[in-house]
Amino acid sequence: MAKLAKLSAIAAFAVVAALFGVALSASAGHVTPTVLSGNPSCEGGIKIEPVVSGTYDGVTITVHGSTFDFTTTGDTVVTSVIVKGGPNANLYTYNPAATSDTGLQAPANPKNDRPYGLSHLCFFTDEDDKGEPTDPKDPTTAPDPKNP
Repeated sequence: MAKLAKLSAIAAFAVVAALFGVALSASAGHVTPTVLSGNPSCEGGIKIEPVVSGTYDGVTITVHGSTFDFTTTGDTVVTSVIVKGGPNANLYTYNPAATSDTGLQAPANPKNDRPYGLSHLCFFTDEDDKGEPTDPKDPTTAPDPKNP
C-alpha cells in the first residue's frame, strides 16, 4: 500500500513538473546569440548603462557577475537584446518575442574563453508583439486612424 502511495505521489509530481515546463517554454527565450562587431546602436531601444539589477521601462534585470536574467511586466515583450562587452556585442533575437530569459552574457574573451564584463545592454521591446514599432510621423508605418 505504501508503495502505491509513493508511485502516485511521483506520478503527480511528474505531471505538475511537465505542466510547469510547458508554461515556462511559452515565455522563456534561451536563444543562441549572434556576435556583432564593434559597438552596435541602441537607437529605439532601452539602454541600460551601467548594468545593475533593477527595472527599466517594463524590463527587470538581475545581474549575476558577468551574466544576467530578465523578466518583463505588463504587456511588454522582448524582441531582441544587445549585450555589449569587450570589443564586440552579443545579439539575442527572440521570435516569437519573450517575457524572460536567463544566462545572457557578452561575447567570450578569446584569451580565456570567459565572457567579457557587461558594458551596457540594449533591450528592444514591443508591448503587443505585432512586430516592429511604428513611427507615427512616417505615413508608411503609421496606423491608419480610419482603420485602427
